[in-house]
Amino acid sequence: MRKARHGFTIIEMLAVIGVIAVLLSIIVSVASGSIKSARSKRADVMRNSLEQAIAAYYAQEGRWPTLVEKANTDGKDTIEFKDGQADQIFQEVVGKGFGHSGKKSMLIDASALFVCDSSAANGMKAHGYEFSEVAGKNAKHRIALNQMAFGYQDSSTGRFRRFKVVYNCRTDAVTVKL
Repeated sequence: MRKARHGFTIIEMLAVIGVIAVLLSIIVSVASGSIKSARSKRADVMRNSLEQAIAAYYAQEGRWPTLVEKANTDGKDTIEFKDGQADQIFQEVVGKGFGHSGKKSMLIDASALFVCDSSAANGMKAHGYEFSEVAGKNAKHRIALNQMAFGYQDSSTGRFRRFKVVYNCRTDAVTVKL
């Protein structure tokens, strides 16, 4: 008489491991796609929010932010402000909502903006924070408004990327680009 075996054969174990591996790869690819999609949507929402804040600034002040107003068009159709220049525009607009210009008016809900220290913004490993994490008196990672770089998380890598501001001289309109 043979004794009854308890346990699994190597073939059965390999089959189970194979099924688990297939399921995990499906889950990881779905999660990765969801993360990329969420980052992309968040970047677009922030871009729209900043663009609307600049338009509200224009409506309230009767002029564009200082850097845009002083731009020399030299017959160009558009002028693009990148990196530090775009940050100066955003700092002026966001600062308007926090009383830095004398009048307190909320042009933008900055709490969900994504920022980092401008000295690290061009680095490959720049770490971004929610505006609300860096702007309060008790902020964990305090960054002064005039040191903030405004941006978004790249959808595929998650790295910090800066917004650009484009002024269209012909239509007298400002847009924010990824």
